[in-house]
Amino acid sequence: MKVIVLGASGKIGREVDKALSGRHEVVRVGAASGDVRCDYTSADSVRSMFETIGAYDALVAVVGGDVRFRAFEELVDDDFRYGFERKFLSQIRLLSLGAPTIRDGGSFTLTSGFLTHYPNPYSVATGPINAAVDTFVENAAALLPRGVRLNVVSPAPVVPPGRDSRGLVTAARCAEVYVRAIEGTMSGQVLRAWGGLPVPES
Repeated sequence: MKVIVLGASGKIGREVDKALSGRHEVVRVGAASGDVRCDYTSADSVRSMFETIGAYDALVAVVGGDVRFRAFEELVDDDFRYGFERKFLSQIRLLSLGAPTIRDGGSFTLTSGFLTHYPNPYSVATGPINAAVDTFVENAAALLPRGVRLNVVSPAPVVPPGRDSRGLVTAARCAEVYVRAIEGTMSGQVLRAWGGLPVPES
């Protein structure tokens, strides 16, 4: 398969790249490095990326840092808007702009996060955005044509090897979940890459 990995230079993205490279053609995409450069928050940049790459079989968006962490009483409208536009809308745009050139039976894998289920005093502008991505995937997957699949991975906090435990996960373990989404048959699923949970079945 020809797999587009957005965020291929990040902690999880590097592991996804490593796991896929032995058996698939990986197109590494990043804002400042990679086989193709793309600012995934810009519609024009995303269109250019898809035009450059052409037909492909899977896209995985290993993103998630584009949110604001502040105490509830410090949050302003722009903090919510920032996360919505960069983490939610930008990932949805990857699907809408990438649908015409993905091959039959292809797949999209997006990223949300564990703060939907385990909030803290600084995640009020973050957890709801993750939940929106999860809900979009659950609602939109059945509407995609040509057998195209759509899933989302919800990673726990990523820690170095040897420090993982219940609720904490290594980048390599996260990558296993992304790879299962790409190579499996499931669709419309929120796949939790959390310490202590098994890798989801296909």
